Amino acid sequence: MSEITQLVIALVLSFLLDRFLKPYLLRKWLGVALVAAGAVGCVVAGQSRLLGFDLGLLSVFAVAIGMGLFMKRRRFE
Repeated sequence: MSEITQLVIALVLSFLLDRFLKPYLLRKWLGVALVAAGAVGCVVAGQSRLLGFDLGLLSVFAVAIGMGLFMKRRRFE
């Protein structure tokens, strides 16, 4: 799968999570989990692929999505 397609999928997932995930605690802990998993994945995954997805690239996206959720965790209060 091309990097552009993976970017589009990550952006759509980020938009959907940001728009429809409303509970404060869920946004907070999902953000923390995504940042932690992305940071570990950046170091461990490298250039490996799973089902056509580049795990290193997805790890970078996970960090970005997690930071977005964590920074805007009080959006719906």
